[in-house]
Amino acid sequence: MSDIKHGGSYGGESPDRFVSGLFGNSGGYSFDRSTLDHIASEFEGLAREFDLDVDTARVITRTQPPGLDFASGDNAKVFQGSGEALVKSLQDRAEYCRKQAGKFRKALGGYTAAEDTHATDVKNIGGSL
Repeated sequence: MSDIKHGGSYGGESPDRFVSGLFGNSGGYSFDRSTLDHIASEFEGLAREFDLDVDTARVITRTQPPGLDFASGDNAKVFQGSGEALVKSLQDRAEYCRKQAGKFRKALGGYTAAEDTHATDVKNIGGSL
């Protein structure tokens, strides 16, 4: 099945494409600096949106019974429990997004450090970028 995609490059040509061509496709993905930054920013934005959704969902956790009868009270408890589950789910999603953003920011830092090191190496042998 030669049509199966095993990875890709986003934002620019992958430097490991040459190596992959020699030794077979290693899978995975590579991103350039601006793409890493964009993805991290997207995850940060999603986390902020989930945080706003948590504030809105808290209204459900404070649902009051519409009447004084037992059925109304039980109904309100069900709504409150549903609201608590929704708040927890949204908080988990916001945390996931923050962690993903952190991973992309960390990768961006590694990318920048490697680029600086290679630029220094090139200059040390009299080259330029």
